[in-house]
Amino acid sequence: MRILVLSARPDTASNTRLAEAAAAAGISLELVDATKLAVGHHGEVYRGVDPHFEQAPDGVLARVGNWRPDSMLALLEVLTSRGVATPNPALAIRIGRDHWRTAQVLAEAGLPVPLTLAGADPEVLAAAAKIHLRFPVVVKQRRSRMGIGVIRCLSLDHLEGVLDSLWRIGDELVVQQYHETSGCSLRLFVVGSKVVAAARFSAADGEWRSNAARGGRVEGISPATEVIGLALAATRSVGLGICGVDLLPTRDGILVGELNPTPGFVNLERATGVDVARTIVDHMVTPGG
Repeated sequence: MRILVLSARPDTASNTRLAEAAAAAGISLELVDATKLAVGHHGEVYRGVDPHFEQAPDGVLARVGNWRPDSMLALLEVLTSRGVATPNPALAIRIGRDHWRTAQVLAEAGLPVPLTLAGADPEVLAAAAKIHLRFPVVVKQRRSRMGIGVIRCLSLDHLEGVLDSLWRIGDELVVQQYHETSGCSLRLFVVGSKVVAAARFSAADGEWRSNAARGGRVEGISPATEVIGLALAATRSVGLGICGVDLLPTRDGILVGELNPTPGFVNLERATGVDVARTIVDHMVTPGG
C-alpha cells in the first residue's frame, strides 16, 4: 500500500503526524509539495522533464490550503482519473473550502446553517444584510480559514467599509447572520462514517473567534448523539470522507458553522488522546474499516 499526501506545506505538524502514523503501521506514505509538480490533461504528472509517478499510488489525500488550491486540485483530479482512490474528491474539497457553496449545499440538505448572503457589489450586499440580517453580522472571505478574513461588523457603516475595502482588493465575500455562542464552538472530526474525536474550542480573552489558531482553548468532549448525527449528515451532504465539522451552540440550537476538508488535528489529538493520524491512515488503507 502506497499513500500520497498532497500539500503546499508538507512539513506542517499534522502532515508530520500522518507520516509517523503510516511508518508505525508499516505503510508507505509520501508527503509531496504539490506546488512543485505540473500536470497534463492526459494524466501526466511532471517534476521537471521526466514523469514524476511512473507507478500511480494506491491512495491519495489532498490537504489543500489557500495556496494555489485549484492547481493542487488539478493534480488530485489527474490522479483520481487514473483510478487512484481518495476519501476527499476534488469537487467535495471545492465545496468545503468555499463558505458560500458549503452553506448552499447544507441548506439544500435541510441542515441548520447561519443565514448567508453573497453578492458582487458592496453597497447592494450591505443593503441586503441590513434588511435580512440583524446586526452584528459576520463577513467572511469565501475561502478563509483559521479565523483569518473573518470580521464581525457591528453596524451598517462598519459593514460597508469592510465590504468596500475587501472588494477593492478582489476578494469574494459572504455575509452571515451572527449567532452568540459565548465564544465557544464544537469541532467534530469525521473519518469515514464515524466521529473519531471531538472537542470544545473556547475563545481567548478579548477574542470572539474560538479557533486554536487565534489562541482558543481546546477541551476534549463526548458529544451527544444528535450532535454526532449532525456532523455526519453535514459531511455526507458535501461528499467528504475526512472532514472537520465546526458546530455553533447557539440559543436557537446547534448550527453548522463550517466544514474543513483539510483540517489540522494536532490540537485535537492533544485534547482527546485520540490518535487521529492513525485513524486517517487506517481509513486510507481500508475505507470501509
